[in-house]
Amino acid sequence: MGLCAYCEKEQRETFFGSYCSGCRQLKNLCNVYGYDRILGILKEVCIRNEDQLENKILKKKAEIDAKDEDLNPKIIDEKSEYYLRRPKDKNKN
Repeated sequence: MGLCAYCEKEQRETFFGSYCSGCRQLKNLCNVYGYDRILGILKEVCIRNEDQLENKILKKKAEIDAKDEDLNPKIIDEKSEYYLRRPKDKNKN
């Protein structure tokens, strides 16, 4: 039948149509709500800005640091809690 005129991947819905079913739904939403509004929603929801990317990176670094601390606790001296509760000893309790 031919490829969709928008996504150029899926088959068209009908022989004389231009769009596949998914692109037809997108086009109908744009006709109802307006192209500017749909584009604004997509940019706000799907595209991350610099602040969001920075927060994601910092959060991921904190998670990695927390995992490293759990796996390799700092041993201060023999009486410290970390020394008494090493990760390999936790499974025995």
